[in-house]
Amino acid sequence: MEPKGLTTALKEWAVVQRALLEGHQILLLRKGGLIEDTGDFDLRAERFVLYPTYEHETERLGDVQPCFGQWLAEEEARRPPRDQARITAMAQVTDVVRVDDRAQLLTLAPQHIWSPQFIHGRYDWEPYKPVFVLLLRAYALPQPHTLPVRREYGGCRSWVELAEPISTEGAVPAVSEERYARRRELTLRLLEKIP
Repeated sequence: MEPKGLTTALKEWAVVQRALLEGHQILLLRKGGLIEDTGDFDLRAERFVLYPTYEHETERLGDVQPCFGQWLAEEEARRPPRDQARITAMAQVTDVVRVDDRAQLLTLAPQHIWSPQFIHGRYDWEPYKPVFVLLLRAYALPQPHTLPVRREYGGCRSWVELAEPISTEGAVPAVSEERYARRRELTLRLLEKIP
């Protein structure tokens, strides 16, 4: 299924990673990191570990639906020291969908933790750039991997290459294959990508 060790990591809010691991959502939004090579999001790998981020934490409360505010506080409380990163999950992308109509993402509100404010912000920031939905299966690693934060991991970028591979052996899917297939089909229908 997945390789036993991965060095490619996708940076994502810790609270969103929790939503993935708890099976609340199977999707991520991407528009492009500020310092990506092209300035746009690029799917560098279909399998990767998730690198949890906490930047702009105090500003983020309005970016999640109110019922997930407690999750945000709990993830901040679990945050490792600033010179460490704790890797607890990997993911495998099954679909990448360009979504030009923000109303489609607003319709998906029961399937993710983001607020309407966040969705509108994704579209209003650099509106000439498209918004992409990544559908993915998340896997919990059997044990957390704590690693030192290196200078090259910093900045507003989507992808980082870790100095050493993270073992994914024994990773447990957040949702069953059958449940994932049903949710994937529903999401694609709501995004009008399948008949």
